[in-house]
Amino acid sequence: MRIFILLALSLPFWGAAQNANITKFFIEKKGTITMSEEREDWEIDVQHLEAPKPGISGLRAELHQKKLQIMREYPTASSSGSRATTGSVPHLGSNFEGNSFQGIPNDNDMAISNDSIIVSVTNRRIHMYNAVTEEQVLYRSLANLTSPLGISGSKYDPKVIFDPTNNRFIMIFLSGFTWETSQIIVGFSQTNDPTGDWNMYALPGNPLDNETWSDYPVVGISGKDLFIGINTFTNGSTNNSGFTQTCLWQVGLKEGYVGFELVTNYFSDILPQNKPIFNIAPISAADASDAENMYLLSNRNTDIQNDTIFLLEVTGRATDSTTQLVVTTIQSDQPYVLPVPAEQAANQWFDTNDSRVLGGYIHNGTIHFVQSCTDINTGTSAIYYGLIDEPSGNPTVTTRIYSEPNVYYGFPNISWSGLSENDEQSIISFNHSGETDFAGFSAIHVNSQLEASNRIEIKTGFALVNVLSDTLERWGDYSGSQRLYDEPGTVWAVGSFGNANNGHGTWIAELKSPDAPTGINSQEIDKVSAVAFPNPFSDRIQIEFELKQSTLLRLELIDIEGNLVKLFVEDKLKAGINRLSFNDSFLASGTYLLNAVSVEGILFSKKVIKQ
Repeated sequence: MRIFILLALSLPFWGAAQNANITKFFIEKKGTITMSEEREDWEIDVQHLEAPKPGISGLRAELHQKKLQIMREYPTASSSGSRATTGSVPHLGSNFEGNSFQGIPNDNDMAISNDSIIVSVTNRRIHMYNAVTEEQVLYRSLANLTSPLGISGSKYDPKVIFDPTNNRFIMIFLSGFTWETSQIIVGFSQTNDPTGDWNMYALPGNPLDNETWSDYPVVGISGKDLFIGINTFTNGSTNNSGFTQTCLWQVGLKEGYVGFELVTNYFSDILPQNKPIFNIAPISAADASDAENMYLLSNRNTDIQNDTIFLLEVTGRATDSTTQLVVTTIQSDQPYVLPVPAEQAANQWFDTNDSRVLGGYIHNGTIHFVQSCTDINTGTSAIYYGLIDEPSGNPTVTTRIYSEPNVYYGFPNISWSGLSENDEQSIISFNHSGETDFAGFSAIHVNSQLEASNRIEIKTGFALVNVLSDTLERWGDYSGSQRLYDEPGTVWAVGSFGNANNGHGTWIAELKSPDAPTGINSQEIDKVSAVAFPNPFSDRIQIEFELKQSTLLRLELIDIEGNLVKLFVEDKLKAGINRLSFNDSFLASGTYLLNAVSVEGILFSKKVIKQ
């Protein structure tokens, strides 16, 4: 690995001067793995099953004491909270159980390709699904992926992202808990097929040789580069007690996709107000983008209450010699209060962590972001939703707090759900729990006026989560959400629920804007048994269905706008098994519905994807 250091930059920003060190690293490829290759997988998993307890040193314990103070000051109430509900809830489409996971915490993330292949991750595991058939197509442990690379440290905190501009997946996860072993593993899929070959790299977790290690990764992409925000800690620290600073990696995308040496920038000593920030969240574009600059967000997320938002902008590519980091300090229109623990049944509680920014996107020059907070009107953990206008000019932030009496929200994420370029609307997915509500997974829709719908419950929990040797359970650190880029108004999300074994379950769901056209229905209809194969397809597709009696049937293909693409047949079909097949050479790539309509209505409706 070759290293050279650029001079520390003194950069202006609104309110004070910003000093940031930028160190350039060149990282050679560690190796290539074939995801589908069968390898011995022992799935070794060592976990610590005790929660941080009040009175023990460390940031988590300090946060817990602050939260107890908030609970005393703002007890739970049955008021309506801060939300003005309006409009329809998101449509719930395909949804199914994802990665099985009995450990802690349940750090969910996911990405989905335009071919509807889902890559879903939790701590130490990666699963891939066909979103159309809901079938698992591949499963691997993170240790299995690194065994050919000779990396033996503990594997944790995976994140995954789909790049719509280059039609590729990127996955990162961490390895090692000490400065001697800490590494950030980065994988780039060579094609749009995540079951194929990946170029694998290992970024140093202690790049400055200052005896720190890296934790809590957050990822995003510009049109040219990958950005990885991480926190660094001193060796041997526990419960975040040895926090040093938050740093940022900027990594060239093109080099990663083709397997070349990575050109990277490492940003350290990011000190707005002469104080290190804690956590940094890259904000990716809502759609495919070729932008070279990148926005990131941070805040004072461990304070009991604050209204400061830090807007960071990286200008220039990783390969440039003139790359800069500019930090702007913004005062929010209302403060965010540290989220109180989320109540479960039987005096069990969830740790809601801090008020860090957990997700966001930029669209039409406006940044949308979400984080956790407490709604002082309800006394429950809630969602803090913010808009930042004119991020490159004179930025201002407008916020809303979304909550519900007696129900606790946690770990939100957000995706754009607009149907056209100027359609400003979002879907926010999140975990929920309550004294009478087992931990589950929910979503709301937010319109252009920042008015939120009522909550739709995507997955209801089966039982309380009881994994740790205390009443305070880990609830996760993240949840995943991504717009399906070639299907307007459609968002896929992943969250957790209390499974029947008193552990964490994973649930994956397709959500649609309530304004989405009815062409691609939110739920497939199966009054008659029907199977489409192969699906997705690239040559011919066959649809087999069984009729109990001879039926006058109309078989038609509908596009995502609800338009009729092709009427295949309108005739009386015989009882028994029937098969429809057709030549797709006249059909554009995309998502369609194949409907079978009789005088009784739709007998079946199958989503099919032409590659």
